[in-house]
Amino acid sequence: MSGLQSELLRAEAIRNLETYRVGRRHVIIMMIIIGLLDVLAIVYLVRGPGLPEGLWPREAPAAVGVLERIWPEPEPEPPPEPELRDPDAREVEFTHFVRWGDTFYTLSRRYWDDEHLWPDLWSLNRERFPDPDFIAERDVVAVYPRLAPDGEFQEAELDRLFQAYLEAYRAYQRVGDDLIAESRRTGRSWQRRLGRIKQDKSKWLLYSALRFDEGYLERYREKIDTADLQIVENYIERFGTPGRR
Repeated sequence: MSGLQSELLRAEAIRNLETYRVGRRHVIIMMIIIGLLDVLAIVYLVRGPGLPEGLWPREAPAAVGVLERIWPEPEPEPPPEPELRDPDAREVEFTHFVRWGDTFYTLSRRYWDDEHLWPDLWSLNRERFPDPDFIAERDVVAVYPRLAPDGEFQEAELDRLFQAYLEAYRAYQRVGDDLIAESRRTGRSWQRRLGRIKQDKSKWLLYSALRFDEGYLERYREKIDTADLQIVENYIERFGTPGRR
């Protein structure tokens, strides 16, 4: 091979090498530009309108809405349903030996922190105490878990409490009627007065139950004497509805 041919081949090789280098630089620059555009696009989709004004067309935020439809925010977990309590399934926690001055009212306040639940405590012990007021030293009272231990009454607990109020109402009526009947036989005026006190207590008891539900009277209207209902309604007009503490 002559010297001229060698020089021509060498020059051709140098041109090809230079063309390769230029092309490679162009490819690298294009890859860098594409990478930067990808980064900007990702930042925009993440931050949305937080990018500078004019960098993207106004229609671009619609892409955020598309992403929100594809990956929606997770729905919050619903609160767990409260465990239903059966007031008739309660069992005795302990027994209380009655001391002087104890009543179902004071025992309810002491052990259940709510004296207005006392008809329920009496009702759970009513076989030994036919008169809700007659509780003597050395008597034994069985104490059960209170209704609504968290302060929120479930429907079954309210029904149980209202039934207890009705039972105490009837017990006062019965004891009052018996005392008045006995006073007619014996002529003892104190029995008649005490009988009337018991009957008056029965009305006040119905009135007291309204603190748990103002619709109590209407709900149990058929189970209450009509004359007693009228008296309690007069109490409401005169004193208003008793407030729940």
